[in-house]
Amino acid sequence: MNNHQANETVTKNLLDESDADKSKETVLRGPPKSVLPLNLENSSSFDFSFGSIEDSSTQDEHVCSEAAVAAAYMPTPSMPANPVPLLPLAALQIRPSIVRPLVTPQESNFPLSNLVDNSSRVYCPFRLKCGVTVQVGENVLEACPKILEQLNVDLVCCLHVLPASVRWLVRRTKIWVNRTYSYGPVNNPKSVNHTTAHHFAGWLMCVRDNPQKQESIEIYNAAEYQKMRLHYNGCGLILHELCHIIHQKTLPGGLDNAMVVEIHNKAHESGKYTKVLRRDWALKEVDTDMAYCIVNHKEFFAEISVSYLADFYHDVDGAGTTDMAKCSPPFVAPSIVDRIRQKAMDDQPRQHNNECRQKIPNGNYRVIPRIDNMVLPHCNKFFPFTKGQLRRYDPRVYKCFVRLWQYIECWEDDKRSNCGRCGSFDWC
Repeated sequence: MNNHQANETVTKNLLDESDADKSKETVLRGPPKSVLPLNLENSSSFDFSFGSIEDSSTQDEHVCSEAAVAAAYMPTPSMPANPVPLLPLAALQIRPSIVRPLVTPQESNFPLSNLVDNSSRVYCPFRLKCGVTVQVGENVLEACPKILEQLNVDLVCCLHVLPASVRWLVRRTKIWVNRTYSYGPVNNPKSVNHTTAHHFAGWLMCVRDNPQKQESIEIYNAAEYQKMRLHYNGCGLILHELCHIIHQKTLPGGLDNAMVVEIHNKAHESGKYTKVLRRDWALKEVDTDMAYCIVNHKEFFAEISVSYLADFYHDVDGAGTTDMAKCSPPFVAPSIVDRIRQKAMDDQPRQHNNECRQKIPNGNYRVIPRIDNMVLPHCNKFFPFTKGQLRRYDPRVYKCFVRLWQYIECWEDDKRSNCGRCGSFDWC
């Protein structure tokens, strides 16, 4: 039996299994459930050294602080029942980096002179303390001065929910950040604002972009990333893209892994993902849409992985599937908070409008008012938003993802550098 046949056999067995093996679920490293959310506002003695940014020339000289991460999840004795978790971004202590362009302007060798030439864009490398190198495009920091802080916080959270086996892979995955980005014909370019994972150099060359971006992540619009990440309550957006890279590099068959293809087909046929809630449409006339995971098997793995790794917000696990107010984790995006406030005002009797406007009403929706230095556990933008909801909503998909992530947890990274300073914590 060859590897492909073996993989198909395992897939079939998984799809036909009963729920009897739930006890075999892998326990991924993450914050203790009893500790989240956390409040670090007054924890001046904590070591936040993991949050700074270093010059890329010192990338092998940092020390990963186990104490810092442990402290970040240390319960506060006086913590209220449902505190707003805070992590002072000022403690990240950003230091200027030596600016060295990775790519210098040059004439393109691609025979596609009628396309916008993005291969000559200039980027400056900044190495975050979490170990990830960010290639920053022109005028990004002027337009979005907090983008590096926010990326560092998001990546620290990603590293904390992902298994140790992929942390070095995450650490060597570069992130390219642009202020704006357009591609296509010079006389009719298309502007894009989303975030994406690049897998292969060939595609990048075909669209006249830099082939060095292969196996990396690109943020086409930094300001849009800062807004969209709030619909995931933080790191879920960048975690989605990292899961694309993990899919490509760790699973048998890479992006064409037979188990992922098969379970995507089964999920598509089930009809469960044809119409689901999406958090960024909360309180619009229509708050449901086709789940993004149905687009193709690659998006299926990334999207469902974000939900699977969101082992938080357990109070919404059994809250149903159709009522956004009941089954969504708290909202923090300003656009959604404003809609909720307006709805609450509209629902009040007219004579009480003046009194209502002096409050922050939220109706039946849970809202956390915008706080600049806030760090929350992530969730997904599309239902199922959390791991608990996935387990109840689609047990067959859930069981397959248990097995997929068990395999990833045991994956051996042959490119992992020997880092003897991190000890058993294996942070990098």
